[in-house]
Amino acid sequence: MVRKNNSKQTIENILSISAKLFIEKGYDKTSMQDIVNALGMSKGAIFHHFHSKEEIFHSVMERQSDQIVEAVNLWLIQMHGLTAKEKLRGVIKRNLQALTEDKALTESNEMVDQATGSPHLVLAFMQEIVNKLAPVIADVLREGAKDGSIDTEFPNECAEVFLLLLNFWCDTNVFPGSLSVIHKRFLFLQYLMKKIGVDIVEDEMIELIVDFYGRKG
Repeated sequence: MVRKNNSKQTIENILSISAKLFIEKGYDKTSMQDIVNALGMSKGAIFHHFHSKEEIFHSVMERQSDQIVEAVNLWLIQMHGLTAKEKLRGVIKRNLQALTEDKALTESNEMVDQATGSPHLVLAFMQEIVNKLAPVIADVLREGAKDGSIDTEFPNECAEVFLLLLNFWCDTNVFPGSLSVIHKRFLFLQYLMKKIGVDIVEDEMIELIVDFYGRKG
């Protein structure tokens, strides 16, 4: 049991230190030797758990996505009693707030920004987020079909498309664009969601999001 706990702690240390380096230096400029030096471990000890820098990055993002899903589930529990539409609007608002306050969300966002030069890594994170979070959102959409606040016959597909558009297409680090471009993207996302019976993107949210990207620079 002690050995198992030590191994788990070692993995956590590797992921935490690597995440910090990926954010500070960027994925491409972080070498395995940088990770070795920062950890004060031998390469052999690190390779015992991870075979490459890319494998470490994937594990870091998997850990981050698990924390994001955990946060969203907690928010939904705290919004018990609201309609599905109100819950999803609340999730969007809390997500925006968490982007500047929550460590897990901030780190994952910064690491994706730093990995845009490696498209396969961004794609891997897209798949990670959609595969884990879309089922949670789809369940709320099904709940909305029952309480009458949402009208869609495609909850799974709607959840997937919404997450892809919100988290990646509307992210100027993944798909570059000016502030006016990002504004139009969110207006289109709002229009699209209304047309498919999922009116969850409010005008106030768009203004807050555009302001966020404006301050982000």
